[in-house]
This record gives sequence, C-alpha cells and structure tokens, in this order.
Amino acid sequence: MKQFRRRSARMNLMHYRVLVARYFRQIFSSLGTLLPLVLQAPVMLIIVWLVSQKDAFTLKSPEALTGANVTLFMLIIMSALMGILNSYREICKEREILSREVFGGLDIPAYVLSKFTVLSVVGIVQCAILFGGTLLFIDFAYPVPATGYLCSYAAMALTNISVMAVGLFISALLKKSESAILPVLFIIIMQVVFCDSLFSLEGAAGWLRYVTPSAWGIAVFSRECALNSWAPREYFYKSMFDLNPLIGIAVLAAIAIVFVLLTIFRLKRVYRQKD
Repeated sequence: MKQFRRRSARMNLMHYRVLVARYFRQIFSSLGTLLPLVLQAPVMLIIVWLVSQKDAFTLKSPEALTGANVTLFMLIIMSALMGILNSYREICKEREILSREVFGGLDIPAYVLSKFTVLSVVGIVQCAILFGGTLLFIDFAYPVPATGYLCSYAAMALTNISVMAVGLFISALLKKSESAILPVLFIIIMQVVFCDSLFSLEGAAGWLRYVTPSAWGIAVFSRECALNSWAPREYFYKSMFDLNPLIGIAVLAAIAIVFVLLTIFRLKRVYRQKD
C-alpha cells in the first residue's frame, strides 16, 4: 500500500476507493474466499425449501401460523448468520498488514468503510438470492404486494448488514480470528433467542429484543405479511409485528451505523500512537 502522508478529505476518499477495489479483487481472485460466499445462500435456500410449509401464507389461518412463523424466522436468522460469518475475521486476520499501513498513513475510517461497503454488497447479493429463490416455491400473499416485497427484502438485507457490522466490531476487538468463536456464538444465540419469534419473551428478556437485529427484521417481515391478523388476539399477538415497517428498517440501519462508528473508534484507539 502506498504510504499516504496527507490527511485531506480527497486523499481519504482515495484510500477508500483503493481499498474497495482491493477487497473485491481479493474475493474474486481467491477460490477459497469466493466459494463459501457463493454457496452460502443456495445451501440455505435448499434448507428453507425442505422444511418450510409452502402454503402457510396463502392459508392465512391460525393453523398455518406456526409454519409461517418458522419460515420468516429461518429467512431472517439465515440472513443474520451470513452477515456474521462474512465479517467476524475481516479485521483481525489483517492485523499485521493494517498496522503497517496505518503507520504509513492509511486513514482508519476509510479502511472500515471500505470493509463495510464490500461486505454490504456481498450481503445484499446473498439476500437477493435467498429471498428471490424462496419466491419460487412460497407465495407470501402480501396484503399490499408493492410494499410487501420491497420491505421484506429490505428487512433481510439490513439484518444481514447490521449483524455484519457487529461482526466487524468483534473483529476489531480481537487480535486473532480463533478468539472470535465465543463472541460469534453469543451473537448467533442472541439472534435466535431474542428474535421474538419462537420464544415468548417476558420481563428483562422482552427488552433485549429491541437491541436484537433479527427481532426487527422479523417484525418488518411479519408486519408486511400481517401475521397478527391471522388469529384472535388472545391466541397470537406480537406488539412489534404491528409497528410501521419503516421503524424496523430505520432501527436496523441505526444499529449498522452505530457499530461501524464503534469499529472506527476502537481502531483509532488501538493506533492512537500514530497521531
């Protein structure tokens, strides 16, 4: 990497462009990197096809609620899983290279944003494959199709991106990728347990769903499918499923932004001696 010395906005933008191009080249030039990214979404799509109730959304009955709930749960959790798997090693595996480049003049925000940009593109494509493939065998029967398809895909993509941003922050905290196994496992468990889909959350656990990306992704998807209207309120009702989908989308975007900023702050503290 060229040793940039100036810290102007124009130079920082150059850093960002160079790094984005470099990371895309790394993905497409290494079969070991490209193949897992390519296979993740198709493999998960096959799993959804095998276990989902294909007619749950067209029946729209209390009996079909479990099947519909499981399908939405799987799609959102799989999106989150791809996000964390794509990002949890990205910074710690480059620690030695990053140290040399930062002390050579590399702009840290440009570095983090380039990682975030490339992984966001990867996640958007993966979620498009997963959601688009699901449409081949599941009719979600949206009450308002125009917004239903758009918001559902946005929920999946932003869940992926927000959890990916969490993974980047974890990667910035650690020096070795082997140390990430426990925190990554914790993040995955949190997405499953506190997503407000499979388990009834009471007390303090009920508050944790508001900081869990998968809970907001499922809320947006369920709102567009109108799951709360399929059965009497005393039989099935989730308060988050009645929220405006734009709220869930905004929260997911905010989570991603917060963790990107935390990642930048963390790396700046690590390399503060440079200044």
